[in-house]
Amino acid sequence: MSNPLEPPELFAWDAEQTGGVTDDCGRAIGHVHRALADAPAGASGMVRQVRLGGASGVRYITLGVVGLARRDEASGAVEWTDGTR
Repeated sequence: MSNPLEPPELFAWDAEQTGGVTDDCGRAIGHVHRALADAPAGASGMVRQVRLGGASGVRYITLGVVGLARRDEASGAVEWTDGTR
């Protein structure tokens, strides 16, 4: 059971004109992977661990990069590298 006083673990994802925030890291990675699979060669994406920031909580502060992805120009495969999380 998680501590209700701790902020939720959140993951922001961005890839080729799409993005979002989820509380599931695997889901964020899946969103990026699917977006890049249909994107032009050379396209890139990222998953970041974030938390709500500011008094209003309407922006996110990056805590670390979970992973970076790009669609390989030669093979068309989506390739991932680990981030700094």
